[in-house]
Amino acid sequence: MIKKLFQNQKIRFLFVGGLNTIVGYGFYSLFLILNIHYFIANTLSTILGVIHSYLWNRYFTFKSKQKALKEIVKFVSVYITSYLLGSATLWIFTSLLKISPYISGLINLIITTLISWFGHKYFSFKENK
Repeated sequence: MIKKLFQNQKIRFLFVGGLNTIVGYGFYSLFLILNIHYFIANTLSTILGVIHSYLWNRYFTFKSKQKALKEIVKFVSVYITSYLLGSATLWIFTSLLKISPYISGLINLIITTLISWFGHKYFSFKENK
């Protein structure tokens, strides 16, 4: 049953996203606990999350056979877009709306997850037919 469930690419993406959420938000929270500014914490956790996400998405979610270098450039460009939009919303929620950086980080996860799904599905790991 588990094997059949993971045949669905969206389920694999959500699974990897769940792992990536634990990694990314875990590091973000750890950096906040260490009194690192939320913007730097976001940047560092994003870098670690991108590395984690690329490996899992390439080999597990999308099972890509494309040339890695070209794919990495596309992958990173999706994450740069996601990071920039996410950083802007994080700043709006935290600095302007005075929402806790922890809550703002969770809200930001929703936004960046949607950007990631569409960007990776239709750009980074798009199958060349």
